[in-house]
Amino acid sequence: MIDHFFKLQDVKDIKKLNSFLKKSQKELSHFFGTEIYFPSVFFINSRKQYDDVWKMKSKNWMVGGADGRNIFILNPEVYTKESSHKNQSDFWLVLKHEYCHIAIKQFYKQENNKPKWLNEGLCCYLANQIKKTPAKKEALKVFGYYLKADWQIYTVGYFWTKLLIEKFGKKKLLQLLKGINYYTTEKEFGEMFYKQYKIHYTKKDFSELFNNLS
Repeated sequence: MIDHFFKLQDVKDIKKLNSFLKKSQKELSHFFGTEIYFPSVFFINSRKQYDDVWKMKSKNWMVGGADGRNIFILNPEVYTKESSHKNQSDFWLVLKHEYCHIAIKQFYKQENNKPKWLNEGLCCYLANQIKKTPAKKEALKVFGYYLKADWQIYTVGYFWTKLLIEKFGKKKLLQLLKGINYYTTEKEFGEMFYKQYKIHYTKKDFSELFNNLS
């Protein structure tokens, strides 16, 4: 049981939280074209509790996660104390990011986070977690982030997701997402990607796409 870890009533500004979630729900529902679930939010009060919930030894920058309709996130009252995050306002960006994961899963209609760069990149984009433009060498690491992830995935994923939406439109991206499922291989994803964008899912074509930005 996890009830003793999380006490919603301990958070001072419940009205602000509910208002933020309702606004986020409206924005995400508009983006995906379907009514997105309203989430349950559980607050974690220490790093140890965070590790207990996710059954892992977490990195200090890890502050939240989503499971089904539930968001688990460090209590805003201990957010900077129990993590490496120094800006209290980051809490709201992370909360929106985790809500985006719920929205994406609902859009998929199944448990799926592939490709991971697109999944994390879209969450960063929709949560307005603006990342600096990576160098070309860093941006092309995207092909290493289909199944695995590290701290760089957020910058790389955000860059390519933002480019795809702003250059080619939201519709193409949503059509791409509709074809992906838990069993989609990277090769199959590449074929789907080419069908939508007429761009090969290769370093060569992505390199040219990057060069055309300047």
